[in-house]
Amino acid sequence: MRKVLLLILCTCYSFVGCSSREECQFEVAQFDLNVPYGEKIDFAGCGDNILYYELNIEGELDGEIIIKNIYKFKAQGKIDTLIQGEYYSNKFYFKYEPKGPVEGKLKFKITLI
Repeated sequence: MRKVLLLILCTCYSFVGCSSREECQFEVAQFDLNVPYGEKIDFAGCGDNILYYELNIEGELDGEIIIKNIYKFKAQGKIDTLIQGEYYSNKFYFKYEPKGPVEGKLKFKITLI
């Protein structure tokens, strides 16, 4: 009986954790990679218990870029990376800046957890 109760509890916890995570995702609209871009994203629907963020970057890149004034990427080809960090707000400030000419197509997906 104890194992069944534990299994039910774990299942409920994973269901709640996954469902709230899906609600807190946002994909940044496509933009010209040669022009600086910034966006303030409101995740108010996720509540006030935000602890972490994930920024997933996928696609092709030929050049050098800076994300959030912190993360610098220089690549010629495919890029697939995940940036994670502590975050205690339901508003996310996305900032992109090219360093010189940039070619390619990138997809940015932000998740607040």
